[in-house]
Amino acid sequence: MQISAFDLDHTLVGTNSSLLFYRYLIERGIYRHASILRTFIYSMRHYFFDLTLKELHEKVFERFLKGAPLALVQEEVKRFLKKDFYRFLYYPTFSRLRLAQHEGHHTVILSTGPSFLVGPIADYLGVSEWGSSMYSVDKEGKFNGIDSIFLGEGKASYIRQLTQKFKTDFQEVTVYSDSIEDLPFLSIGGKAVVVNPGFKMKKISQEKLWEVI
Repeated sequence: MQISAFDLDHTLVGTNSSLLFYRYLIERGIYRHASILRTFIYSMRHYFFDLTLKELHEKVFERFLKGAPLALVQEEVKRFLKKDFYRFLYYPTFSRLRLAQHEGHHTVILSTGPSFLVGPIADYLGVSEWGSSMYSVDKEGKFNGIDSIFLGEGKASYIRQLTQKFKTDFQEVTVYSDSIEDLPFLSIGGKAVVVNPGFKMKKISQEKLWEVI
């Protein structure tokens, strides 16, 4: 059994899927346009300063999701995906996914994004299974916390479990990602494909002779 595993943001999707969904919610009038400044500040602190990915999730959750009804968010995700979502796909990677599916690979999306968004996108793309960060809800069905953040080590562990489940050698695993935070994930497969890398990731790709698309 061959396994093709894909990161989501900046890999299968050309940008951050959570940010795309957030912008859609602004268009729907659920959030104010002025609120985008706060998300921009969080993003800049993450990419250029000291805000970790875990801390970024926590701040965004507290600011925008805590107390929101899961059912309402799920309904908005459905509408979001129906609104020509395909135009956000990064086609060099998307074509690899379709080829892998055509050839009968077990296809997987492993993303740091939240399950309420990653799961429907995975279904939209028709992959075999998916993994993501998990947010919890209270008895009233409202978001009340973050259960887990799905980082590179977690993705690598997921692949280990898949190879054991299917009795597959790691050489039969192809991994796609853009992120330096996914190095454990990229390193576990027999083949690593780096997507639109930044400077540091491009240098690592050259050193390790990884394919770049």
